[in-house]
Amino acid sequence: KQWYPRRVAIRPGETISLGQGQGPIAAKMINKAIQRGTWVVLQNCHLAESWLSSLEKICEETIVPDKTHKKFRLWLTSYPSPKFPVTILQNGVKMTNEPPKGLRANLLRSYLNDPLSDPTFFSGCSNNGAFHK
Repeated sequence: KQWYPRRVAIRPGETISLGQGQGPIAAKMINKAIQRGTWVVLQNCHLAESWLSSLEKICEETIVPDKTHKKFRLWLTSYPSPKFPVTILQNGVKMTNEPPKGLRANLLRSYLNDPLSDPTFFSGCSNNGAFHK
């Protein structure tokens, strides 16, 4: 019997890539998601160094348990940055994604991750006969 990783149900939400002028838009997304219980993904936080202090304030003052929907989630992606607020790092769950060392390990990782590890990916094609030997 083949073992496949359990799927995580992701709540509908919004994603924004931070950069010049995107901070206020991201703040509005967070405020809406806090009320609705959706997810917000802020990508490339390292590109918005001038806005990170505002994000820190949002995390400390706006995202409080008694005023935040229990299903709300805030995801942040960033390269390492000396300007990234320490309080956000201390109060959040951190995950790293590092490529495995070596060509063999890297290829195995590619073939074992979605969508390649999911059999429905291959059987979901409406013209699958053309792609099978």
